[in-house]
Amino acid sequence: MVYCGKKTPLAACVALSFGLAIPSFAAPRQMENLSRGLVASNVGKGILVSWRLLGSDAPNTEFNLYRDGTKIATIAGNGATNYLDASGKATSKYTVAAVVGGKEGAQSGLSFVFDKSANSDGKNIPYATLKLDRPGDLKMPDGSSCSYTSNDMSVGDLDGDGELELVVKWDPSNQKDNSQSGYTGNVYIDGYKMNGKKLWRIDLGKNIRAGAHYTQFMVYDLDGDGIAEVAMKTSDGTIDGTGKAIGDKSKDYRTKTGTIMSGNEFLTVFNGKTGAAITTIDYVPGRNVTKNWGDNYGNRSERMLAAIAYLDGVHPSLVMMRGYYTYAYAVAYDFDGKQLKQRWYHKSETRGQGIFGEGNHNVSVGDINGDGKDEIVFGSAALKSDGTLLYRTGLGHGDALHLSDMDPDRPGLESWDVHEEKSAAYTDDFRGPDGKIIWGTKQPNPGVDNGRGLAADIDADHRGFEMWSSAGDGVKNVKGQKISGSKPSVNFRIYFDGDLQDELLDGAIDKWSTKDKKANRYFTYGNVNKSTTNNGTKKNPSLVADLFGDWREELILRSGSDASMITIFGTPVTTDYRVYTLMHDPHYRVSIAWQNVAYNQPPHLGYYLPDAVKNLKQPSIYLAGDGTTPVVIDPVIVDPVIPEIKHDMTKESFVDASAPAEGKGTFEDTNEGWKEKGYYNFDNDAASFATWKVTAKEDAKTTVSIVFANGGNDARDMNLSVNGGDAVSVSLPSTGSWTTWQEVQVPVNIVKGENTLKLSSTTENGGPNVDGFYFGVPGVTLSSAEGTTALATGVQNFARGGYAEIEIYNMSGRIVGTIAKFVAAGESAVDLSQEPLPKGSYLVRIKIDGKYISKGIFKK
Repeated sequence: MVYCGKKTPLAACVALSFGLAIPSFAAPRQMENLSRGLVASNVGKGILVSWRLLGSDAPNTEFNLYRDGTKIATIAGNGATNYLDASGKATSKYTVAAVVGGKEGAQSGLSFVFDKSANSDGKNIPYATLKLDRPGDLKMPDGSSCSYTSNDMSVGDLDGDGELELVVKWDPSNQKDNSQSGYTGNVYIDGYKMNGKKLWRIDLGKNIRAGAHYTQFMVYDLDGDGIAEVAMKTSDGTIDGTGKAIGDKSKDYRTKTGTIMSGNEFLTVFNGKTGAAITTIDYVPGRNVTKNWGDNYGNRSERMLAAIAYLDGVHPSLVMMRGYYTYAYAVAYDFDGKQLKQRWYHKSETRGQGIFGEGNHNVSVGDINGDGKDEIVFGSAALKSDGTLLYRTGLGHGDALHLSDMDPDRPGLESWDVHEEKSAAYTDDFRGPDGKIIWGTKQPNPGVDNGRGLAADIDADHRGFEMWSSAGDGVKNVKGQKISGSKPSVNFRIYFDGDLQDELLDGAIDKWSTKDKKANRYFTYGNVNKSTTNNGTKKNPSLVADLFGDWREELILRSGSDASMITIFGTPVTTDYRVYTLMHDPHYRVSIAWQNVAYNQPPHLGYYLPDAVKNLKQPSIYLAGDGTTPVVIDPVIVDPVIPEIKHDMTKESFVDASAPAEGKGTFEDTNEGWKEKGYYNFDNDAASFATWKVTAKEDAKTTVSIVFANGGNDARDMNLSVNGGDAVSVSLPSTGSWTTWQEVQVPVNIVKGENTLKLSSTTENGGPNVDGFYFGVPGVTLSSAEGTTALATGVQNFARGGYAEIEIYNMSGRIVGTIAKFVAAGESAVDLSQEPLPKGSYLVRIKIDGKYISKGIFKK
């Protein structure tokens, strides 16, 4: 599949699609239509001016810089997009214009000004302060009260003006970890302009608990209209940015211990400009998806993760996750500006399989294998772009996770992961895109809980990243070679000075000395406004991101002396390197989106920076809202490769689905590939459904695999319920054709005797074609219909089980049905009660165990 912008000549686009093979294919991805982001910084010895090289610019674009209407510099096509104006003043007004083909374009004015500077550690660090609208104290039902400080932050273009706005989460002083009881205050989410003007406030209400693991807010332009949305978990009583309540605001689901273990759970997408709720759906899965989380107070069930991922390689999708210590779930959605549509639903509910127990307190996203689509690194396991399992390492839960092109001489992206599991083979591991461990620190005996780990390119003597962890042995390079026994701080990284290496962030900014192989203090930010970090010993900044100016990152911290104040710090020095704005690197941009999730991790690039500056290449993107939405051209259609699933019918049962007891659809046998009689074709209607009556020999907690074909372009997801219980959403994606059959497995509980299965459509397209069901236990059969009887075979006991090949003839001698049914050892009958035959007489010929049996039957 080839994607081209509308402005790309069609002939050129088609030619590209048949061009030479390349190591990986990257379609243009939707990115924000940002301004130049011109910023002026007071650095004590003049004004440092810098601006963005946008992803839409040619790599060799020239620039003219103006002060107060007078041109003061021309930046050549290989020059860095910054300039130190020694004659500049705090009152100076700057503009910058791109020069393309000798012609100067429109001038862009200032987006932000660092109007202050602080002398700290021998440097003049530029900064600016913003006063925010701090929420008032709240009183709890037990008489206690809480106050508020700003916590995690994110950014997006909330109003479509090309500037990034700030989204701020306010946490109460009584916020709790999931393992702790006690009431918590409401969580508030605010939107602000970068001048401190508040745009809106969302009050998540009393039914959303406060803490690092409950509210993961995603700020991203999900529908490509040029304005970012804000998506998060909500509940009854959430108040949107316009003052309207979601659900029933009178509901209070808090227990006497302050936990929330019941009640409605929603997922809401809010308008970035107004804070108004656009759409609200049930949060999937709900906490009651299983009763086997492993505790009864929400420590496992209430742990949420979230991310943005380009699952189709072009457009951003929203991914919401629940659980990671044991049961683990991930659900992907696409947003069309009005509604959320489920793309897929991954469930890992069996120990030792899928992502069960493999999740971290964080998540990362990137095209790790070069297929042009994003994968989701869940911790010790990863999911493909279609929601199926990519790999599972078995190393279990962890606290820190990093994903980037850490070893530029290896294909794909590498992961650095640290592990809490004391029984894991490694305390930390360096991992390839296929999940194979390249090297790691072996777990000692007894094992340790490794709580911290960082990967960053800090040492210019060694190609690629360096990595280290709390339990590891010093700093190592990508080959696993120890380069220093002096471990630096282990929390965050940042591009802050002018070279190509990372600086370190953990209570202060440190700089690694390549010569001395140790870290030295660069800037003590606590000296300015008593700036401090969040989340206790985690020492997380509110945000690290390339907010404006050239590619260096800004740092946002809250004030320890004034809870309504935040401070934004910028680089104090020039750089000689030309780099595209980091916000137009899709890997980095989604890193900014998930940075606020749970135990915050630093963002990384999707490429190796020292290599990129040697041969600067324009990123493969298109800009949201500018009319260049990609045109999709399919020069070659490749049938999907469907993995064969083998079934052991001595341990399983197959039930044909072609003739349900009740339904809104029809029996068909026109599309080949079905197993027994045919299949059930659901009506193309959101109200379509079908129920089947099946009989089980014993109570069983098992699985059912739905065999289906979906030749449409879109998923035809359905809800499955058993015996009238809670419905479970089942993702039934396109299989590419109506003759391509796939299976999706769902855990179910069945009882001895008769059971009722019901599939109900959730889309206007209705359901797919359903061939049948594989149950994970033997002896499950379709219940006999009233007025019919099973066909006696005439053999008292089969010596051994096997398939019965059955041919049914009408009285004219024409074959009207062929069936394959498994008959267990000792059985003496084959149930034909649900055959879709008209009333009348038939001759049945059965071959089983090498013997032929012929019988006449009458269908009533």
